[in-house]
Amino acid sequence: MAYTVKQVAALSGVSVRALHFYDETGLLKPAYYGANGYRFYEEPQLLRLQQILFYRQLGFELKRIKRILGRADFEIVAALKSHRKVLLKNAVRTRRLIETIDKTIQHLKGTKKMKTKEMFAGFSVAAGDARFGEKITLGGEPNDCKVSSKDTDGALCVFEFNGSGGGPLHLHFDQDEWIYVIEGEFDFHVGKEQFRLRAGESVFIPRKTPHVWGGKPGKIINVYQPAGAMEDFFRAVGKPFKDLPTLEQVLNKTYTDKQVKSMKRLFAAHGMELLGPPPPAMLERALHESRCGNE
Repeated sequence: MAYTVKQVAALSGVSVRALHFYDETGLLKPAYYGANGYRFYEEPQLLRLQQILFYRQLGFELKRIKRILGRADFEIVAALKSHRKVLLKNAVRTRRLIETIDKTIQHLKGTKKMKTKEMFAGFSVAAGDARFGEKITLGGEPNDCKVSSKDTDGALCVFEFNGSGGGPLHLHFDQDEWIYVIEGEFDFHVGKEQFRLRAGESVFIPRKTPHVWGGKPGKIINVYQPAGAMEDFFRAVGKPFKDLPTLEQVLNKTYTDKQVKSMKRLFAAHGMELLGPPPPAMLERALHESRCGNE
């Protein structure tokens, strides 16, 4: 049975334009052309299109797919078995990640306690390492991504921060934040509340809640739900940034209007609002800890 290009498009979900392009580039030629120039496809062409879609789903570029399908030793059954093996492996990993996401959401909502080791089920990140090996420092202090938005389809991201500073007073428009202290102690201002957290303690910060924190050099786990653009934000802050005020500038109020405007744009571009500098006492403490760490 022969199918027109419109029928194949309807069956496969591939647009008519794409099928025309596949024909023009030699990736998928029709079985034959009608007297009126129409393209007609039969089962061999449909099976080849299926292979194209499988390879596309696995991340292959069209040029590479064409080379693979054009090989003299290409065998469709062997290719299908290979696809099945890869997809099963991905399915197992995806199921584990979904379970991790569900458990983490329940943990953040307080409905079910999550064991620490469960937080990283589905993949492993070594101590002192970052997801995908991407190391980011904020003012010289490591901020390692442990669970990426890529792992969770944007549902959440998790960071391990080693240092003393927590940045300026700000809020997130669309993200809840959870901070767990592993080592050290940190002062928090969350909304109208002020408190100090020590090892083993945590705080949940709802979206649109102004907050700021800082303290002695320590280690925290920081979770954002959903992930938003936090990874991109930390990448931007971690790069040389001439308009980023130093602790001394903020403490002595010697930063410029240009620096403030630049920082506000940076926060706004990543789903946050910059509300102001940290409280003076928190700044002084952070500056003292920074100086002590450099002696």
